[in-house]
Amino acid sequence: MPNRTIYLPDEIDALSRRLGLNLSRLTQQAIAAVAETRSADAIEARVDAASERIVALGIEWPERALDQMRQDAGER
Repeated sequence: MPNRTIYLPDEIDALSRRLGLNLSRLTQQAIAAVAETRSADAIEARVDAASERIVALGIEWPERALDQMRQDAGER
């Protein structure tokens, strides 16, 4: 596993030591949380952009299009 250096102000370092925090685990969890948020934001932005394009192009989907396609394919 790669080794990275992080810098903390003295008071935060002292606090983290008093609390017995595992900075490696805490940092990993924080990065994973940010990645999840950004991924969700990126997906939402793409859906919004696609929706705007659909509206701009005047595309209208039939009411029950998916149901009809499933029926045509023999699905229930």
